[in-house]
Amino acid sequence: MGQGAALAERLRREAGGGRVSHGPFLEPEEADAVLRDARVPGVEAVAWGGYPGARRRALTARPDHVPEAMPVLIGWYVAGAYDLDDARAAAIAAGVAADALGDVVAHADGCTLIALASAAMPPSITVEGRRLPLEEVPVERVVGGASKRLVAVVPSLRVDVLGARAFGVSRTYFAKGVSAGRVHVNGRAADKRSEAGPGDEVWADGLGRFRVLSLQGATRKGRVRVELEVERG
Repeated sequence: MGQGAALAERLRREAGGGRVSHGPFLEPEEADAVLRDARVPGVEAVAWGGYPGARRRALTARPDHVPEAMPVLIGWYVAGAYDLDDARAAAIAAGVAADALGDVVAHADGCTLIALASAAMPPSITVEGRRLPLEEVPVERVVGGASKRLVAVVPSLRVDVLGARAFGVSRTYFAKGVSAGRVHVNGRAADKRSEAGPGDEVWADGLGRFRVLSLQGATRKGRVRVELEVERG
């Protein structure tokens, strides 16, 4: 039995026995697969990463007679940490379990690690030789989580083109995220040739996610009119 199947079996067993059951953070494809397997008659399951558009999400299953149960998450703000991958690696090096960490969200003056509230967190982490303290913050304050729909006219359906329009950043900026492995299409890492069509979801670390809702035809110059649903991170 694989790790995902074993987790789904545990969630089903514990929730089916009348308990609320929590699981770790997972990448998008694995989280979706575990959710499908965990949802059986009498059991409800959810995945939540702390904000709409989160890529890594933790799982919770509950008996269907329990009105609501969500993953219990917390944010850990790190002032002066600007490289998100370095901040995550530093937390893991300090002893934090990798599957207890969700997304790392960028801010102008640092970043916030989203983590399971049950995770044992150190008082500080070392990033680029600097010891930086962790400050606990409510996860609700980490991002705004606004959602909107927009129609854009674009030259192609390449992910860097769509991402630039979705989040209002330059194509060069978004392409750097693609090259760094920080952009995923339906859970798979994007590359510079990746495209997204109707029904596809694109996650961009630190920015959020967008979904391609529909294509609305082409202009006389051959550009494509596309409708997007954007959830800002």
